[in-house]
Amino acid sequence: MRSTAKELTKSIREGEVTATDAVLTCLNRIELYNPEINAIVTLEKETAINTAKEMDFCLNQDKNLSLLFGVPISIKDSFETKGIRTTSSHPPLKNHIPTNDATVVKRLKEAGAIVVGKTNLPELAADIQCWSPLFGRTNNPWNLELTSGGSSGGSAAAVAMNFSFLDIGSDLAGSIRIPAAYCGVAGLKATENCIPRTGHIPHLPDAKRSVHHMLSFGVLARCVDDLRLGLDVTAGPDGIDCEVPPLSRNKVSPIKTGPLRVAYWDDFSGLPICSRTKAGLDSTVLQLSDAGMEVERCFPDSFDFEAAWYAFGIIMGAEVGLGISTIERLSLSLIRGFLPKSQLLLRSVALGMSFNWKRYNEALNIRERLISQIESFLEKWDVWLCPVTPSVAFPHRKPGKYRKPPKVMVDDYPMSYLEGTISMTVPFSLTGSPVVTLPLGAVNGLPVGIQVIGKRWHDEELLDNCKIIESVIGGFQPPPNYEGNI
Repeated sequence: MRSTAKELTKSIREGEVTATDAVLTCLNRIELYNPEINAIVTLEKETAINTAKEMDFCLNQDKNLSLLFGVPISIKDSFETKGIRTTSSHPPLKNHIPTNDATVVKRLKEAGAIVVGKTNLPELAADIQCWSPLFGRTNNPWNLELTSGGSSGGSAAAVAMNFSFLDIGSDLAGSIRIPAAYCGVAGLKATENCIPRTGHIPHLPDAKRSVHHMLSFGVLARCVDDLRLGLDVTAGPDGIDCEVPPLSRNKVSPIKTGPLRVAYWDDFSGLPICSRTKAGLDSTVLQLSDAGMEVERCFPDSFDFEAAWYAFGIIMGAEVGLGISTIERLSLSLIRGFLPKSQLLLRSVALGMSFNWKRYNEALNIRERLISQIESFLEKWDVWLCPVTPSVAFPHRKPGKYRKPPKVMVDDYPMSYLEGTISMTVPFSLTGSPVVTLPLGAVNGLPVGIQVIGKRWHDEELLDNCKIIESVIGGFQPPPNYEGNI
């Protein structure tokens, strides 16, 4: 069986395999391995097989196939699926059966994709681990005792295991990029407002929207080509999400002349990075340099990571706070006084929940300034490489509303939960930049990923550049013990 969606559609078109073959291969892997991985939480076995058989019949009548014809996909359980349970791991929604598809789901189906199931996530996509109060935890395919990341942890694990060829994700603080890195797959967080959010939970069904900044959507897959297919299908206005502009997208990027210009950076205001992450970044830099690319360690003039953390926290705290009860919001805002100054991210989120609108406006102005700095920087450089997180995947820690957040070990150094997970992703959530996580392979038995940042609204160009980088550093590696039939 072909390992990428692009290869699979070609094989189906040429009659080498059928859509039914592809679906049965994924379903067989789900049956074999999902009990120990727990990535798929709602299985659509019968519907997927019947849909594949219908598509195989149609293929005999028409060879003009859609982009994802016959490709088995999974859907993060935060996206509504018509007639299929959609919970966002929120207990009050345990029996929620939507009457409409989310826009991205509708578009994927119209492009010929076949939904084999829904994937796990933490409650309302609100954690960096993937531990659902309804479905339990999703285990990392590389080590079952480690987290798959969150919130798109079920998505990343499903793609890594070839339960599906691609999945869609949402990303406010790293929820596509971090699981992709932890599970060793590729992930695209598209430019903010490039892909409609219609039908995504949160916000809750029939509730008013509160989050208007920084939330982006994208794709998880095993290679850059498949990220592009997912973007091509899902991006663009839908007439409902009015914040997605009616811009024409140039799917054909200008032909690149000369070597790729690659900037990289590894110092986020002195945060430590683990030995595996450092080794992966150093090896990548060396490979790209040896391949003739222009590579330099640098970052935008005056770019202030602490200001980015502060502004992200204020905006997130204020907007997410609008969607929770007054008592819970006030309780969260009061914890700031008990937190050490080193926990800038959590302190800023708590401060944002105090609803000081002058402070909120100040944070939006910081965001505007940092966007301008990155955009100017990327006039000189084609891409900017950074680590995804300070560390690789860490051991499961069961969440709970009143549990103390766990420490994240960066080698032998303990870091607070947010700083140890999202500190290197939220600056680019704040700026709304398109970012691709590329897998760098395994270092001492665990996968390492890297963030590749591009200019806003230049997602296709970013993917072109990532394709060049992928060809040098190698691509997806299947998890050990699960390589067969991938």
